[in-house]
Amino acid sequence: MRYVALLLIGILIGALACVAAIGAMRQGTPYDSAVMAVMSQQMGALRGMSERNACDAAEIDRRLALLGAIAGETEAAFLPIGDDARFTQLSQDLRDAVTAARSHQAADCDALAKAMAGVGGSCKACHDVFR
Repeated sequence: MRYVALLLIGILIGALACVAAIGAMRQGTPYDSAVMAVMSQQMGALRGMSERNACDAAEIDRRLALLGAIAGETEAAFLPIGDDARFTQLSQDLRDAVTAARSHQAADCDALAKAMAGVGGSCKACHDVFR
């Protein structure tokens, strides 16, 4: 009887250790969440500049450059997801929109709003399909 009790206690301890190990492996910020957080931060900062009517061309370009760099990581962060071809196309659309926004070289808030309309639209298009 004593051996059965020790065996059951051992199994219980092993199961608890396994659950703890799995939980430890899942901790941290997943890459996909990090990519979305950085993109959201940059979009919010650009939107805030426009809303405050405080648009600085150098700051706009810096934030668009960072947004473009992180937009290049969307496929690495999210694929495979099932409809990979559709996601790849929407990722390319986002990169194209950011490139177009940078090429406009927005120096004032009206130009920034026009440039960001395409970027926001490409974000929305992807979120409408995959969110």
